Amino acid sequence: MNRALAAALLALPLLTAATPLPATAHHRQAGADLPFVEENAATSPHARTNGTILGPDYHYGTLAAEATGRTAVQLTGQGSYVSFRLTRPANAVDFHYALPDSLHGGGITAPLHLYVDGHAVTALDLTSQYSWLYGNYPFSNRPSVGKPDGQVPHDFYNDIRYRFDRTLPAGTVVKLQIDPGDNAPWYVVNTADFEQVAPPTPRPDGFTDVTQAPYGVDNTGTTDTTDALQHAIDALSAAGQGVYLPPGRYLLTHPFDVDRVRITGAGEWYTELTGKNFGFAGKQDPPSTGVEITGLALFGDVGVRDDSNSQDTGFNGGFSDSHLSHVWIQNEKVGAWILGPSRGLRIDHLRIQDTTADGINLNAHAGPVADTTVSDTFLRNTGDDGLALWSQNAPDSGITLAHNTVDSPVLANNIGVYGAGADITIRDNLLQDTVTRGGGIGIGQRFGSVPMTGPLRITGNTLVRTGQWDPGWDQGTGAIWFDAEQGDMTAPVELTGNTLLDSPFAAFQFKGDPYRVAGVRITDTTIRNVGTYVFQEQAPGSATVARTHASGVAIAGQYRCGDTFTLTDARGNSGWRSTSCSMPANSPLWAYPGTTTFEAATVGTATPAQKVVLQNTGTAAHTLRRITASPGFTLSPDRDRPCGTRLDPASATDPGSWCVVDVAFTAGHEGITTGSLTADGTTVQLVGSTDPLGGSGGDAPPNLALDATMTASSALAWFPATQAADDNDGSYWESQDGLPFPQTLTADLGTPTDESRIVLTLPATWGPRTQTIEVQGSLDGTTWTTLAPATDLLFDPATANHVTLALPAGTHQRYLRLVVTGNTGWSAAQLSEFQIFA
Repeated sequence: MNRALAAALLALPLLTAATPLPATAHHRQAGADLPFVEENAATSPHARTNGTILGPDYHYGTLAAEATGRTAVQLTGQGSYVSFRLTRPANAVDFHYALPDSLHGGGITAPLHLYVDGHAVTALDLTSQYSWLYGNYPFSNRPSVGKPDGQVPHDFYNDIRYRFDRTLPAGTVVKLQIDPGDNAPWYVVNTADFEQVAPPTPRPDGFTDVTQAPYGVDNTGTTDTTDALQHAIDALSAAGQGVYLPPGRYLLTHPFDVDRVRITGAGEWYTELTGKNFGFAGKQDPPSTGVEITGLALFGDVGVRDDSNSQDTGFNGGFSDSHLSHVWIQNEKVGAWILGPSRGLRIDHLRIQDTTADGINLNAHAGPVADTTVSDTFLRNTGDDGLALWSQNAPDSGITLAHNTVDSPVLANNIGVYGAGADITIRDNLLQDTVTRGGGIGIGQRFGSVPMTGPLRITGNTLVRTGQWDPGWDQGTGAIWFDAEQGDMTAPVELTGNTLLDSPFAAFQFKGDPYRVAGVRITDTTIRNVGTYVFQEQAPGSATVARTHASGVAIAGQYRCGDTFTLTDARGNSGWRSTSCSMPANSPLWAYPGTTTFEAATVGTATPAQKVVLQNTGTAAHTLRRITASPGFTLSPDRDRPCGTRLDPASATDPGSWCVVDVAFTAGHEGITTGSLTADGTTVQLVGSTDPLGGSGGDAPPNLALDATMTASSALAWFPATQAADDNDGSYWESQDGLPFPQTLTADLGTPTDESRIVLTLPATWGPRTQTIEVQGSLDGTTWTTLAPATDLLFDPATANHVTLALPAGTHQRYLRLVVTGNTGWSAAQLSEFQIFA
């Protein structure tokens, strides 16, 4: 792209987070038919707080930028609260919240007290176990801060729900407050969803209660009931009976195979399926048919994205002539991954929250996905696209996405279309608050998808604050954007009656080169408040525009740096005819993470330093004039990327455009200390706390090698280097038998990292042996330094075949290499785990 556009996108003024949403003239208001009333803690007229209002903010890596409405309330210190006055009766609430991560990743747990009309009713058990991702895609739980195109901490939010013991009348005040014992350094509350939950649904006629004999499925949550429930599903399916799951908690450990079966629970608030690696699995090629599932909730245990594991998915596989409705899915990898061939599926009234990958993906992998409808579904904080149509090897066709609400996808688009067959309709959806690397609606010839055939109809949708900065491309993404990355896109696309509000960057973007985007017709569109351009033209091709009106445009109607793209004015337009190919030279710095937290500090002792990145977002070089921190927080030059006096112009590839500041905290007293780091007017929040950590994440440092790239000088078939970093002592790496020593095993951590020790293991059942091993380190993979000389290391089953080696103080390397020159137990090098600790 032209560097002029990339340079100052982040410099644009923030847009309002409270623009009212218009109703679509010929339909009910865009979005899902939701059972709850949502109150934003920062902007609702029914909310009150003595905490800190964050945002509105559009900078990737901040707590506000990932929140619905780009605003939230932060609570810090005893007595800090946020309250909500009910506008209608409710007996249940779901809070969308954030907590800091632990020192070593993996999350903390902390209580927060819930009040009703001034009386404490419970302490909610909040956790960040399912939040905070780091590093490059597909990310990890290991804290790191670094290069802007891949090492920005993100994914901050989770949800917790609570059912009151009675119906609270309108006017009741529900409050969250920090009380003694609520020991997180800070709490952030984004939204509160209040609803009136109906009584449990009794067993319908034709259904069998599987908790009764002869099935005996446990609904107390104390024992693994997976096999018992699978047996009941199989038996009742064969008998033509439905499966009824009464209120309770069902502990599960692997997916269920479902085909020609009806399963119903007592309701999403009463029947809870919980555990690891579970979901409903449809058959593939041919798909399952006649599956009906409703009235239950799936609460997974997925805190990191693992693309090799499809078991932690709510619905996975093929489902034809089936119906999935009124299911709550949370903390799974994916809500529903529907694989082709599949036809005649209806999905409606799902609530999908806090996944590490897509909300719903209709993936034509082994055949087409056809005649499928997704409607009245609510999706929030999905780790990838909220709704995706991926015509991977065959077309998606006859698809309707209607009246859905998609909020805050952490990565990619609210709705993504990748290739497409005929007759696709996307209508009357409410799409809000894209976080990064996507827009409200993304239409692309990407990811190896089949060519689009069309027509693709996009009508009556409302997009609010959609599109966001993409640090990998060093540019903003449009609210609705076309990406001809892998081929021409000339199929007919009709965009009619859509409303685009408060787009932080462009309203429409056309991206290609050398591939074309054509066949696009835009009519009857309302565009209000645009951070850059109405039309961002970066591809050859053309579009026709009629009765499209824009106002509040920050730069110009069209970004045009050449004549390769043609906009045909078909009359009735206003507000977008001006053109520009320039951006302001000077822009504010982008600083992340937006909040840096120092936990479990000791009074009078400096904590380990944490990193804050400063990135120039302007077309001109930036002179760094002043970087300061509040009392109690000290700054020092970073070892690898210290800040000098100059930052190069914005660039995703120029390392001179960003630098790192190291920050440490010294507590002057017990409790919480708040402050800030300020760099030329850009501010990062700093929070120090002496309170102890909660949760498992603070108990032990992580094994850094689990996120490393492992290579070896040689490997025996079926015993690759990766098995030395798979967190499994039972598997192992073995060099090719009989090859001469030395043999090497290398871990690439991706970025220079502080290391203090390594632990080497073999399977605990193996007999003793001695291996001679040297440890080397390198910053570039070329020049190596000896960190521990060649030493005879005894692997003894009496100590579980574990060996620990301390590294020299100050070790700070990207690569660690083991050089094995002998093994008394075998004619090759052998290791189960090569563990590395900070």
